[in-house]
Parts: sequence; structure tokens; C-alpha cells
Amino acid sequence: MGAIIQDLQKLVPWMLLYAEDVRLACDDLERKVQAWCDQLVLFELILNLKKTENLTTDVNESGFIKINGAELARTSVFMYLGSAIDSDGGLKVEVNSRVSAAWCKWCSLSGVLCDRKTPEHLKSEMGGQSPGQ
Repeated sequence: MGAIIQDLQKLVPWMLLYAEDVRLACDDLERKVQAWCDQLVLFELILNLKKTENLTTDVNESGFIKINGAELARTSVFMYLGSAIDSDGGLKVEVNSRVSAAWCKWCSLSGVLCDRKTPEHLKSEMGGQSPGQ
């Protein structure tokens, strides 16, 4: 990947590359994303425009980003590696996502602990006390 994008790399701190997502934060965003697409095409790779989203923290910004004539979808929440970035800078989405994950884990664990078919020695290894002890 380094050889593919070496012509596009600059010393700008606002250019970030995520695993499958390109995140560019600068004034000439559309031009840079188009340059990424053009460079990837040279190596027979494509930027998936259906999965690529645009998040802005400036509520007054009305412009759209177009790549090869297609408009990028705008989102208010960006999920990446289990973390959530909200457009207003709040933590509500992040807290809700972590509470949901913890609740799902608790439900799956309690389902195993309360299942009568689960052997007692497995229940004790999970840290739960088996019934009758």
C-alpha cells in the first residue's frame, strides 16, 4: 500500500488512513479524495463509494463531496474499530455503544450461567456461582 500512495503522501497532519476507510480533513477534500481514487485505479484497486461516508463537525457546511460524479453519503456518526465519533463532539453515541456491548455480553453470559444443561464445572470456571452452592 505504501508504494501505491507514496505520491499522495504529504506532511499534512490532517490526512489519516484507516484500514479500509480514507479520512481526509482539509479544505480541498474533494480534490484529494479524487487523487486517491485515481491513484488506486492505476493499481487496479477501487475506493468503495457505497461504504465511504462523509462526516463534518461544521453544522454550517452545506457542500458535498463528489467522486467520479457520485456524491458521498453524509453521516452524523462515524464508527471505527468499536469507537464512535459524533459530529457534534458529544459522547452520547460512544457511551450508548459501550453500554450496549456490555449488556449483550452480560446477556450471553447469564444465559450460559442459568442454563441447566451447562455442566457445573464450566459455570464455576466462568466466575459465576452455580445454583445450590
